[in-house]
Amino acid sequence: MRKFLLVVFVFFSGLNAFAQVDLGVKEKELASNFELLLKADTDSLKLSICGDIEDQFLELLSNEESFVYPFSGLANMGKLTSPDELLRIFNWNCVLSDGTYRYFGILQIKEKKAIRVEKLVDSTADTDMMKQYSISNWGGALYYQIIPIKQKGSRSYFLLGWDGNNYQTSKKIIEILNIDKEGKLSFGSPVILWRGKVLNRVVFEYAKQARMTIQYEEKAKRFVFDHLAPSKPIYQNQFEYYGPDFSYDALEYRKGKWVLVENVDVRNK
Repeated sequence: MRKFLLVVFVFFSGLNAFAQVDLGVKEKELASNFELLLKADTDSLKLSICGDIEDQFLELLSNEESFVYPFSGLANMGKLTSPDELLRIFNWNCVLSDGTYRYFGILQIKEKKAIRVEKLVDSTADTDMMKQYSISNWGGALYYQIIPIKQKGSRSYFLLGWDGNNYQTSKKIIEILNIDKEGKLSFGSPVILWRGKVLNRVVFEYAKQARMTIQYEEKAKRFVFDHLAPSKPIYQNQFEYYGPDFSYDALEYRKGKWVLVENVDVRNK
C-alpha cells in the first residue's frame, strides 16, 4: 500500500512539475513575440503579431495553473490581480503609424468550479461617458489599478487606466467593470454624479506633454485627481492645451453613489 501511495504521489508531482515547466516555456514564447512586436515596422505586421500573442495567451490562460502563475517574464504586458484575488487583467497596446493606439486585453476570472477567460475587443471609437459597453465593444486602455466596489446584484471593480490616444493628447480613465449574477460582463455603471449628470465612467483628456494623477484613498473612500484646465481661456475645450492647474477634485462615496467634489484640500494626505 505504501509503495502504491508513493507511486501516486510521484506521478502527480511529476504532472504538476510538467505543468509549471510548460507555462514557463509558453511564457518565453510570448516574450519572444513581444520582442518581435517592438521591432515591427508596419501597422499590418504589428496587428498580426498582436493577434498571435492574443491567441497564444487565450489558450495559455485556460490552464487552471496559470491563475497563480506570475508571468514575471512578460515585461511588455500589463498584469493586474484584484485585491479579492478573483480577477486578473492582462493587457497591452500597439502604437500605429498615425499616432493612435490599439489595445488588447484578456480577463481571467475565478469562478466556483473553473477559471473563466474572456477576450476584450477594442472598438477603436471614442468612449462615451454615459454609455455601457460589452466586452466585444471595449473602449480600450492600459489598466494599472483595480479597486473592488460594492454594487447590488453584481461583482464590480473600479479600473484606473491610461490611453495614449494620439499625437496631441493622452487620456486617463476611471472605468467600472461589472460581473452580474449570471456572469455577464459589462463596462460602465451609472453611479457617478458629475455636475448635474449621471455618468458610467470618467474620461480625462489632456496635453501629451502634461502629466495627470489619479489616486484612490481607501480610508476616505474617494478618488483624488488633478483638476485639468486650459493654459489660456481661449483654448477652452481644446484638450491639447489642457493640464493640471495645481488644484484637485475628488469622487467621494456617498450613499451608493460617487459624487464629484471640486477643489478639495489634499494637504497632509
